[in-house]
Amino acid sequence: MPATPTPCPGPCSRAWRTAETAGTPHELQPAWGQPVHCYTCQTRTRGDLAAIPELLAAIWLEATNGTARPADVTTSRPASVAPWPGQASRLLTDLIVGGLAELEDDIRALRGLAPRTAAVREGAAVTASISFLDTHLSWAMEHHPAAGEIHERDSANPSAQIRSWHRMAQRFTSRDARLEQRQAPCKRCGWRSLFYADGEDYIECRNAECKLLMTADEYAHWAEEVAAKGTLKHAA
Repeated sequence: MPATPTPCPGPCSRAWRTAETAGTPHELQPAWGQPVHCYTCQTRTRGDLAAIPELLAAIWLEATNGTARPADVTTSRPASVAPWPGQASRLLTDLIVGGLAELEDDIRALRGLAPRTAAVREGAAVTASISFLDTHLSWAMEHHPAAGEIHERDSANPSAQIRSWHRMAQRFTSRDARLEQRQAPCKRCGWRSLFYADGEDYIECRNAECKLLMTADEYAHWAEEVAAKGTLKHAA
């Protein structure tokens, strides 16, 4: 681990980064990288990667059962052209499968390894890419040129890419983390928009113009303050 530890670029340090950017006094601490990503992010990324094959199978089943919804991907299809059955599932599958292959090619080039052998069947290609990425994931999360990039939608950080594919597949197959709305209004914007998602470290304001993040302890203190003022019942 480096002499001076660096904050993990993953979502576990998002509240700390937000507070630091805002320049407001706070007592938040980031999750420290071990040495780049924290152990929690390393474990979650490996779990997200392992879950992708089953999620791809679920996406295919949604298409064949006629229950698929529009995917969170862009397409150049003219607005006047009607979508064909299963198109959204195919677009999302292509995005994830292509992304896995591109990331594998990237790591192979960076590590001076032999080029990827193209598989005849898509399932075999996915299995091969997942196996390769799992083997080299520790290296990628520490030594890839983009390993230190903050996890954002278009980040080249391998961990962020894998997390993005996993979350898109979850949304498409209605496996999003269960959201629980908190009673107290947001401390910053005043909206009744504070939610907690299973597995997340923070309570988040879903107002797109606010996006405040609070720890469980911070929310508990805030809710007590709101209740003391007699306003909590109005924010339920």
